[in-house]
Amino acid sequence: MRARPIAPVGFATAPALTGLWALCAWQARRARSGPRPYSDALPGPGLVGGELNGHPVRIAWLGDSLAAGLGCDDIADTPAHLAARLLERPVDVAVLAVPGARAVHVLEEQLPLLDPRTDVVVLCVGANDVAAATPRSQYAAQLDAVLAHLAPTPVVLLSLPDMAMPDRIAEPLRTVAGAWARWFEVARARVAARHGHVVSVDIASRPPGLSRRSGRRMLCSDRFHPGPEGYRVWAERISSACHRVLESAPLAVLAQERGLGSVSEPG
Repeated sequence: MRARPIAPVGFATAPALTGLWALCAWQARRARSGPRPYSDALPGPGLVGGELNGHPVRIAWLGDSLAAGLGCDDIADTPAHLAARLLERPVDVAVLAVPGARAVHVLEEQLPLLDPRTDVVVLCVGANDVAAATPRSQYAAQLDAVLAHLAPTPVVLLSLPDMAMPDRIAEPLRTVAGAWARWFEVARARVAARHGHVVSVDIASRPPGLSRRSGRRMLCSDRFHPGPEGYRVWAERISSACHRVLESAPLAVLAQERGLGSVSEPG
């Protein structure tokens, strides 16, 4: 029997992968635009822990709906306010994150609104770039520009979420969405590693002992964003990173580097 020629794997699989990703992106956009109870984020700015002693630390949240805490019915359950309370000090919270934002929106629309006196920035962006099929190189370049602009202000940069988790994406496409997001996550991690003022926080991994099926029960009623329990897990990790940042870079030193004069340390 005569052997049949075998097509090179790369050429044979590329169209299939491209088609799968196009279908996945379409499904993600359809899921995000479908009817759901959450579309606008709660107003996030405010002073948390004002009854505590010390000068408030200014923390700004930039990025997308995950940074804005979409999926919560109470402002106290958003990750910005949960993390602020866990710091056990006065925190002046500023939320500039906007649902649907991609890296380009952070760069062009959110950064100009950032108070130059901000002490720490929490940044979560990339999920919408994945869903919108933004080229990975373009996402990486825009993220790099955002982080360069923020220096030397410390940045707590959140990883991409587990895109295979949301129930609004059809089951056969979750694996593809998760794989694509992990490919973007590699780019995000490489960009973050080039900036000494950036600390990465993993929000994708589930707590020990929690299965993926159980993890889906931590989603809010739109079956796409985390609910209060999911954001609580995130907030614990984010507040730990903020603690480390504030301990390693005193506020007075940061203010001096930015040429803003002295800032009182918490008493």
